[in-house]
Amino acid sequence: QIPVPVLQISASQHPVKAGLSDAFMVLNPSPEVPESRRRTIYEYHRVELDTSRISSLSAVEFTPLPTCLQHQSCETCLSSELTFNCSWCHVLQRSC
Repeated sequence: QIPVPVLQISASQHPVKAGLSDAFMVLNPSPEVPESRRRTIYEYHRVELDTSRISSLSAVEFTPLPTCLQHQSCETCLSSELTFNCSWCHVLQRSC
C-alpha cells in the first residue's frame, strides 16, 4: 500500500525516483575529516518509470532488449540486425 499519492510528494521533502539505473561508487578521502571517506555515486544509465502510474497493488516488469552477448556463434553475431556494433572474439568464442 502506498499511503500518499506519489505525485503529491514534494521533491523538496524527498525526491521520488522509480526505475533502474547503472552506477558505480567511488570512495574519496574527505578533506574535512582525514580518517573518513566521502561516497560519490556516478550514474551512467537510467530507465525511469512514469511516477503518475505508480499505485498500490501494482507491479512493473522490465524486459531487457537484445544485446550482442546473446549470440552463440560467429555467424549469428555477424548477421545480427541489432543497432550495436557487434563483433566476434575467436579467442573467447563469444560476441562482444
